[in-house]
Amino acid sequence: MKSLAIIIPAYKAAFLPAALDSIAAQTCKDFTLYVGDDCSPEPIGEVIEAYRDRIDLVYHRFDSNLGGTGLVAQWERCIAMSRDESYIWLFSDDDVMEPNCVEELLKQIDATKGAYDLYHFDVNEIDEDGRITKSLPPYPPVLGAYDYYKGKTTGRYRSYVVENVFSRKVHKQAGGFKNFDLAWGSDVATWCIFCGEKGMRTIPNAHVCWRRSSQNITPDKSRTVSERKLMSECEMLTWAYKYFGIEEDIWTVNRTVFVSKMQQYKGRVGWRCLRWAFHTFFQQHEHHGAMLTTFLLIILPKHIYNQTKKQR
Repeated sequence: MKSLAIIIPAYKAAFLPAALDSIAAQTCKDFTLYVGDDCSPEPIGEVIEAYRDRIDLVYHRFDSNLGGTGLVAQWERCIAMSRDESYIWLFSDDDVMEPNCVEELLKQIDATKGAYDLYHFDVNEIDEDGRITKSLPPYPPVLGAYDYYKGKTTGRYRSYVVENVFSRKVHKQAGGFKNFDLAWGSDVATWCIFCGEKGMRTIPNAHVCWRRSSQNITPDKSRTVSERKLMSECEMLTWAYKYFGIEEDIWTVNRTVFVSKMQQYKGRVGWRCLRWAFHTFFQQHEHHGAMLTTFLLIILPKHIYNQTKKQR
């Protein structure tokens, strides 16, 4: 039995060959690739067939689409395709990995004697043509759960899904991925849980390349998607407040994040959604004395808010 399962929940075919090329080019082949076709209208199976002699792979086409309504559910049923590999790498159908990623990962697991349940690759951002457009800030060698949460939510660190590898043991213990709508924030909450008390270990000398393209859900700023994202953001903040409740600055961190998110979304979502988010946030965080100042921070430009604050 190989020690690593690389798992691709597949729906889009446009960049799938690039992802598979990067996997086929790995200098260490101690892995099995599992591809779960989410009942895609695109020719996922045809693309996969061209790689059967280059990659040890398992392909399955599901009879129904889950990703459109429950992305985390699609992730989980793809993970369930795998066997007993000790580590799981949930990858994607449009990103790529550098040729030495698997080799460096297994070296790091061996060097640390598998002490961590979560291993992390630093990330480069690429465009639709595969060109590196940005080298994202590196993580420290070991990053604790709360420091990761603060760094991610306040913009110090960038985080996706494809750059982290986790143990099957911790995935089973946690009951799988934390489930928010659109999986928006699901990865952040899950990585915090998977960190446990040990934190996440960064793998040196190798990168994952995350692709920014028109096919990402990230650039979708439609009202419907924006409202679903804002609701998930609020659910994630509530989860974090309860999970990290012993941390002295969790209220300050979450309030800063909430104000930023409300400012970001207020031009894209309806008033009813904004009102729901505001009341939900304070109902869960129970800091009602800060409601007025928080409201003013959200609706007023910064220089006007500062003038108002001085007058008070």
